[in-house]
Amino acid sequence: MNLEKYICNLLFEHDCVIIPGLGGFIANYTPATIHPVTHTFMPPSRQLAFNARLCNNDGILANAIASTDKITFAEANRLIETEVNGLLNLLSKKGEIRLTGVGQLIADRENNLSFIPEKGVNFLDDAFGLVPFTSEPVNQEGFQEKISRSLTGSRAVPSMRKLPSTLRWAAILLPLAAISLWSALNTGGLTRLKNNYASLLPARTESPAPVIADTPEVKTYTVSPAEITPEPVATPEPAETVKPDIYFIIAGAFSIQENAEKLVSELRAAGYDARITGQNSRGLYHVSAAGFNNKDLAISKMNELRHGKFPDAWLLTRR
Repeated sequence: MNLEKYICNLLFEHDCVIIPGLGGFIANYTPATIHPVTHTFMPPSRQLAFNARLCNNDGILANAIASTDKITFAEANRLIETEVNGLLNLLSKKGEIRLTGVGQLIADRENNLSFIPEKGVNFLDDAFGLVPFTSEPVNQEGFQEKISRSLTGSRAVPSMRKLPSTLRWAAILLPLAAISLWSALNTGGLTRLKNNYASLLPARTESPAPVIADTPEVKTYTVSPAEITPEPVATPEPAETVKPDIYFIIAGAFSIQENAEKLVSELRAAGYDARITGQNSRGLYHVSAAGFNNKDLAISKMNELRHGKFPDAWLLTRR
């Protein structure tokens, strides 16, 4: 049985996939990053982690195998048990096992397992087709040198050629001399022109004295600033926006809805805000013990439940 194929397919749909008897693989969301030195852009991804304490069967892997291979749930569990026993024997002999497409498990002298995820595998559907790339920095120094060369090489606009001082005085005096000669030869014409313009102007008449009408007396009153009481303006209170819950602590998964509702009733009787968060692609009903819109609070509550009545609790993210 190709166990790695089922694990890879389930990690695209679930945040946690448990292999009974071996441990659980957890996919955590990591946003896109840019390296400040190498200028390498890394797309968003879901990085894998391994927890050897998650060994109890939650039914997700067995249901996936039973649905794909058209076998019963019990037969699928037997196949998983056989495969896990083989992996544990190989781990005890070589000290490490490799799951293609998932990563490598290494055991130390005290049989503690450490996990190294496989490089180049991204379990985030939204990042499909995005690959890391490096952007070369812009050479600012060369760009400034290019601008300075272009400004230095440009030619200045040539100034207009100055006229000699003799020609400048001639240009001023010739019109004045022509006007003086014409006025001396046409004295009578100037007199007639003056009389014609004088006839066009109206005769000056004395204007009557303006009449000043009696204006009514206007009384003014002074109001001190203390007498003015401004009306208070009510400022509207900002409406509080409530973010929906997107992180759910899953306490169990059932293929029969009645069993899921029974667990919800038991959790609510114990004081938990339990609910059914829906079905996954395998038809299992997820029962949530609590929901949060803050990931740090959700992880803190999940660790608290794991140390209590729910050691196999895991975190489900719905965006």
